[in-house]
Amino acid sequence: MSIFTCLLLICVTASLSLVSARGGETHVVGGDEGWTQFPNYGDWAQGQTFHVGDTLLFNYDEDLHSVIQVNETAYEDCIKEPNLAAFSSGNDSFRLAEASRQWYICGVGDHCENGQKLSINVLP
Repeated sequence: MSIFTCLLLICVTASLSLVSARGGETHVVGGDEGWTQFPNYGDWAQGQTFHVGDTLLFNYDEDLHSVIQVNETAYEDCIKEPNLAAFSSGNDSFRLAEASRQWYICGVGDHCENGQKLSINVLP
């Protein structure tokens, strides 16, 4: 193996270690089902570990759903406004920028009341 190849391999390995230490994982909310009614998002979130630098990706039919980032009270009571952020593109990403508890709900009809909401704990 040439010295160039060895150096390249070392650089790539070091780069991957830095990315993994900073986070950078993308979590597709709801997995294959996406952001829709009736999956248990509490169960889904328990199978994930969220870190600063990771991304939440909400995939859904924009004609049927939306994503609203809210505080804990709004999450518990399904209050849509005021909110921290609202999106309806059908393909919305949230970069997890700080270690904190975060809450998301669907803003359409009674979807939140029917369980279309997500609470996560973001670790450093």
